[in-house]
Amino acid sequence: MKLLSTELYGNSPVYLQNLLLSFREYANSRKRYGMGYYRFLHQLSGMNENDRQSEERYQDLELRSLLRHSAEHSAFYQELYGSNLADIRVASDLRQLPFIEEELFNERINEIRMKFTANKKVVHKTSGEGPLPRLWLTNLDLQKQTAAVDHFKKQHGAINLEMKRATFYQGDFVPRGQTQGAFWRDIYYLNQRLYSAHHCTEPYLSAVVRNLNGFRPDFVDGLSEAILTLARFINDHRLLLDFQPIAIFVETEILSDSERLEIESAFGCSVRLWTMKTERSPFLSECAAGNLHFNMRTGVMEFTEQGEVLLTRFHTKGTPLIRLKIKDQWMPVDCPCPCGSVHPVVRKPLQPISAFLQSRSRGRVTSLYLATVQEKFQQAAPSMQFIQNSVDAIEIWLSGTEMVSKKLEQDIVQEMAGIFGEDMSFTVRGRSNKQAEEIGSAGLIINNLQFPKNCQNDYGMD
Repeated sequence: MKLLSTELYGNSPVYLQNLLLSFREYANSRKRYGMGYYRFLHQLSGMNENDRQSEERYQDLELRSLLRHSAEHSAFYQELYGSNLADIRVASDLRQLPFIEEELFNERINEIRMKFTANKKVVHKTSGEGPLPRLWLTNLDLQKQTAAVDHFKKQHGAINLEMKRATFYQGDFVPRGQTQGAFWRDIYYLNQRLYSAHHCTEPYLSAVVRNLNGFRPDFVDGLSEAILTLARFINDHRLLLDFQPIAIFVETEILSDSERLEIESAFGCSVRLWTMKTERSPFLSECAAGNLHFNMRTGVMEFTEQGEVLLTRFHTKGTPLIRLKIKDQWMPVDCPCPCGSVHPVVRKPLQPISAFLQSRSRGRVTSLYLATVQEKFQQAAPSMQFIQNSVDAIEIWLSGTEMVSKKLEQDIVQEMAGIFGEDMSFTVRGRSNKQAEEIGSAGLIINNLQFPKNCQNDYGMD
């Protein structure tokens, strides 16, 4: 939104800014909420994501449509794949095609973009962060992306455009230097009130809470940092809201248990995560069981043995994404989700399931015990990290030393066996400070057991 660059908007009273913003968004929203949006939203409502055969059949149909379209209109894919695209019938066939590095994609994006006729409406939309080149999206691309997000919210009871929506947004619709008055603006056509994320700080939070109580939104969405800051303010001051939203939709891929509890305690409803940072990112959404699913109606997500993610996105026909190696790191969770959805469950490779490790015979062992182990050997190993990749074994990494003496190794293993039991195996390894920096500060515990929430394995693990 570049409305503040105009003198008319910047010097207008709030009520006139609301009108100007609403008129501007009315023109823009016609691209998002055209007939393609409503048709696709209706189509999604009639589909059953618990039916694997029908979901895979739809995914394969969309994939063939994208490949056929790319072969006809994109010079890059015509050169790279030639007639091989005709051989791709199902998602698993994509392995026959070479993947595309992001550097090559950026370098040759003009050849990747579709060649449209003059009357073909194309939306220019920035994709990615920083200086990445723009993707061209057709109006239908944009409408289907919007419908996919709105269908996710509808599954949790929130109907966009029909219900009142409070959105915490980092835009220029409120001057950053404003210290009094309204820190929000209305988009009447969308039944939406935008709250300035820049003003979600201590001096202004009480005014934001009072306005929310007056607006009484049916659901809340937007930036996680702003919503979390507001929730902490509400809880710290023991405020009671005059409304209870259906749900809070937070645009983030990771939210700690304490942060989720903070938001849910403040608003009295469930928090649901979703993320689609750019058109080069997968569309992920959280189910009622608390797991992140990749929406296979929007594309294909492949995982290589090297831990790389290859993304094919259906709703990018203006600038097709086919087997693009993305920088986001995700790993599949090979276990059925309790919600029943057949859409793949994914998680970050270094995201702990919780602040505990698992003992085969003694259950969960929290970070409190492991911090005690670290403290006991602090003189010999200034920093320790505990990593669990299987229920039978734990790796202990000692930072700052590449060589681990036999005596130190035996002492640490003995201490760990006393906590976890003799039926576990322990490996003690050292790494230099440089290696530790490359791995990153992932914390005391990394629990890489690949089980989503509420998915039971043979050992009764949550």
